[in-house]
Amino acid sequence: MIETLSYTLMIISLGIILFFTTLYLLQHYKHVRMLNAIFSIQGETIISKEESDKKAAFEIKLTQAGITHKEYKEVQALSVVAGLALFSLIVLLDLSLLLNLFIGFIAILVMFFMPYLYLDEQIKARVKRINNDLAIFIDLLIIILEGGGGLNNAIDKVTQEAGNVLGKDLLEESKKFKNEFITYSSDIAYNNLVERTGSDAIATIVGFMRLSEETGIGVKTIFENQAQEIKDMEMLNVEKRAATMNISITFVMFIFILPAVIAMVAFPMSADALMPGF
Repeated sequence: MIETLSYTLMIISLGIILFFTTLYLLQHYKHVRMLNAIFSIQGETIISKEESDKKAAFEIKLTQAGITHKEYKEVQALSVVAGLALFSLIVLLDLSLLLNLFIGFIAILVMFFMPYLYLDEQIKARVKRINNDLAIFIDLLIIILEGGGGLNNAIDKVTQEAGNVLGKDLLEESKKFKNEFITYSSDIAYNNLVERTGSDAIATIVGFMRLSEETGIGVKTIFENQAQEIKDMEMLNVEKRAATMNISITFVMFIFILPAVIAMVAFPMSADALMPGF
């Protein structure tokens, strides 16, 4: 009786929390929409500097992740559905109070934090794809620069004809960079490239390209040095993975293979001990 009452109180409490949370979010959304409608002048909305900075930072994250607002909204909707599905387990399954509280806690985390985790993972994956293609991209630029072509011509050529060699992320960024480099100042193009990609390797290359403009050092020399540095770093990462492979294989053997071998030996022995007459 007491246990059933505890379950009922817990479910009621969780329902009340969800209700008031949803109500707060709806009221906050309506409040923001109302303020925007009041303070909007000729289609422009007066937004505080803090809100503007947050919105700009979020836009940069979406660009770095390579996803749109629509895709992010879909992830949010899936997170809410997944959280509600976990909450339904509390009602459908006859579990202990501690386990129900744990499931409720996990459901809240999924509902509110899974979109942000998804966004961070997409940013990391896109940066990794760009870094993996960067050395090849620079080598192709060097070949064209050695043939006497300019930087804009080299970027155009690589972007148009290297689609089968390079990933679309780096090719799209090179197109945007080339257009901004022609349209705006080089400083704006450099800053936008670093912000859009979020790659430390590209930030380093951009820093050397700025130095090239200030000192007159050839861009080809900078690209050659950076390409060699990236290749050396990749080789170092391969050597690190090779050095830790023995540890990983040993760990897999102890976890998966060794228990199977012990079972193959121990089970027949235990069967003989239990049934000596057979």
